[in-house]
Amino acid sequence: MFDPAGGGGGTESAELAEVLAAIDSNIEGDVRGDRLTRGLFSTDASPYAVTPLAVVTPRNASDVATTMRICREHGVPVLPRGGGTSLAGQTVNIAVVLDFARFMNGVLEIDADARVARVQPGLVLDDLRRALDPHGLTFGPDVSTSTHATLGGMIGNASAGSHSLVHGMTDEHVLGLDVVLADGTGNHL
Repeated sequence: MFDPAGGGGGTESAELAEVLAAIDSNIEGDVRGDRLTRGLFSTDASPYAVTPLAVVTPRNASDVATTMRICREHGVPVLPRGGGTSLAGQTVNIAVVLDFARFMNGVLEIDADARVARVQPGLVLDDLRRALDPHGLTFGPDVSTSTHATLGGMIGNASAGSHSLVHGMTDEHVLGLDVVLADGTGNHL
């Protein structure tokens, strides 16, 4: 099993390289383990700084499932990340970071009559609001980081904003989720 704390005389870095190569050869997205990328993802809006093992930018749910499955098989921790706006360090750790903001950031469907939108986890809140505006709709939770905060992160953190007593928290507006579990299998919640 992979030990991210090290201490194995270099075997961890060789095993990590093997894991990253397996991910890279099996997904459409990108796998980056260089010092610059890892440094860019080592901080969020909190005072914490923790350098990740690598950064994977999935292009689709299949990439997410494959990454999760390979990391699980090798005991490598995974950390999903959106805009990195969390204030308590939720998006930094010694793990393979899944960066949803780069490619999985779209509005898939808007049903104005039902007042429902299907979105990807890396979609930024203000981008959702711009897409909803022509339909006379908006999304209530109003976090101060709306220019960078992603819906996936807002769901995971139960984000709210200063008007939460009126609009509620993000999780109160979720009707369902298509998720990838730790073993790489999918589920609809």
